[in-house]
Amino acid sequence: MGAIRLGDTVTLYLGDCLDVMRDMPTGSVDAVVTDPPYYGREDLFSTECLPLALDAILRFEKVLMFWPCNTPMPARWPDAVHVWDKTVPIHPHSQIGHVAGHHYEQILAYGVGRKCLTYRVAAIMPNFRSCRSELTEHPTQKPLELLTALIGRFVPQHATVLDPFMGSGTTGVACVQTGRNFIGIEIDPTYYAIAEKRIREAQMQPTLEGLR
Repeated sequence: MGAIRLGDTVTLYLGDCLDVMRDMPTGSVDAVVTDPPYYGREDLFSTECLPLALDAILRFEKVLMFWPCNTPMPARWPDAVHVWDKTVPIHPHSQIGHVAGHHYEQILAYGVGRKCLTYRVAAIMPNFRSCRSELTEHPTQKPLELLTALIGRFVPQHATVLDPFMGSGTTGVACVQTGRNFIGIEIDPTYYAIAEKRIREAQMQPTLEGLR
């Protein structure tokens, strides 16, 4: 397991999120925003380790967590369930949600209010087709504008956001763009390299003033 700091606001870990989170005090981050590997995937982590990771995640006060509509809820029920309506496929690499009847994903919300909201493609991304330029090889990549909208609404400026399943780093890019601090953990070296590159590039760009 290794860690690097990108400036004063970003820390990235290449390693197992269970190992990293084990040493993180509960109050060390202000919010968790993540897209975990769901139940039903045929891999060791999702079938054996995900319940342990969820326990570690849900000890933090504020959590926003993507969750597919056809997957049982975690043992701790959320305070609110937001909806990512993705009727129009954005990322062709992602197959989850684009089969019949699964054109949306849930976003489980803990500690950030009880009002349930719907985030629709057309409302968040009027020029959504242009986001294809951000595509990586990660199979479940989320649109940057979606993460920017979530973080801008629910996470105060200068707060610290943790993503224990960093993937291609979209949450980290959104934090950099909106003036939040970021801690990212990724176990796959290929995706970690993609995330690090994207976050470094985001740090070279101006922030989004309207969401600061």
